[in-house]
Amino acid sequence: MDQYLESLRQVENASQERIKDFKILAGVSRVELYNGGRQAQFQSGAVDVINYFLRVPNCHVCVTSANWSTDFIQGALDGNGVSNQPPISVYCNELKFSKRTSLSTGTMYPRLVVASDKAAVIETYREVLASRYGSKPRLVYAGDSLTDLPALLLADVGLLVGQSDNVAKWCRMLDVEFSKPRFDENDKTLYRLLDWSSAINIIENH
Repeated sequence: MDQYLESLRQVENASQERIKDFKILAGVSRVELYNGGRQAQFQSGAVDVINYFLRVPNCHVCVTSANWSTDFIQGALDGNGVSNQPPISVYCNELKFSKRTSLSTGTMYPRLVVASDKAAVIETYREVLASRYGSKPRLVYAGDSLTDLPALLLADVGLLVGQSDNVAKWCRMLDVEFSKPRFDENDKTLYRLLDWSSAINIIENH
């Protein structure tokens, strides 16, 4: 799986080059990106889960995304009513902006391109929290695509959101069963989350 997903890096890099060459995102301001994000709609129940855990002491929430703008993601969080206290860390690609005009140049800093990039962010985040608190934190990761699968399997609790047949197929190929602890991996478990109503119960009772 890792080899296959890594092979997509060249494809994704080529896609980003086309975006730059055709200047698709050139001339966009941060305010426009933020307002665009505010139009995005989260799945029903997702915000309630995020806000619930933001209120839990020493619980940290972060977003990893192959999206091209922190401003867009922050707009989506704010527009859907996600609490900004404590602040949510965002890890994603970033557009480059002109110092003269403050508008996007249309090129990107490619930070998260393929699945292994997301997994690397999760591992680093785990190490940072372990160093801060002196013990290994329990990690929960929610995602809905094949690029999320390595991070879902790294997490103590992985939440595969929706009904992705492609991800389910790879799980079968890897002999990963849903809702079944993997004893050889410290009881890490991947759950299938068809809607967000059961997320809090799964996480708290794992």
